[in-house]
Amino acid sequence: MPSLSLIFPIYNERSAIDRTVAEVVRFAATRPECECLLVDDGSRDGTPVRIAELLAESLAAAPAANVRLLALPRNQGKGYAIRAGFAEAAGELFCFTDGDLPYSLDQVARLEEKLADHDVVIGSRNLPGARNEGVARRRQILGSTFNRLAQTVMGLPFRDTQAGLKGFRRDAARQIFAKLRTYDFSFDVEVLYLARKYGHRIAEVPVTVSHEHSYKTSKIKLMKDSLRMLRDLFQIRFDDARGLY
Repeated sequence: MPSLSLIFPIYNERSAIDRTVAEVVRFAATRPECECLLVDDGSRDGTPVRIAELLAESLAAAPAANVRLLALPRNQGKGYAIRAGFAEAAGELFCFTDGDLPYSLDQVARLEEKLADHDVVIGSRNLPGARNEGVARRRQILGSTFNRLAQTVMGLPFRDTQAGLKGFRRDAARQIFAKLRTYDFSFDVEVLYLARKYGHRIAEVPVTVSHEHSYKTSKIKLMKDSLRMLRDLFQIRFDDARGLY
């Protein structure tokens, strides 16, 4: 049984998926106690077909790597893909990171170390020791603004709610994911809100955005999705007031 399950939600990443699969297989080959699940969220650009092709080739050369594909029939959002991955995962520790690999996989070890005495660990681009180079200034400002809104509206004390690198003990993930109602880009905030509500021990660790990563291909439409995320913050608070959590 794997000690760590690492989930990669993926949507329409056909142009970048070769690098992702190569990096994931390379990582998994050095970590036999780890399983990696590539969860395709109903891509329409041939991504799951390409993943299957690449895995067939890569795993023949690295049979010790525990990497598999979970292809969902339709697109339902990053949060849904991560929850679907968790339902298939067997590890006592559970982590996820974005499928375009904004963070090098060696940084997963920081989360594992903290999970020895915490229930939830979140990567942060805003802690001392973190690096967030090469990101457009407009996006940095927008991300910082949204994080301040999350702190104010949701009462969250964290320096970075949106970094796509988070880890959980299995029991904590089971309790949190069972109550999730948000599956788009506000998923991260709902996860942290529920983690605090249920009294889980939460830690932040500094992370570095990979030089190879480019936000130019981001799925987020900055203004439109930011307004939707703000709406979601109030919806989460409203749902809590209704006793849905």
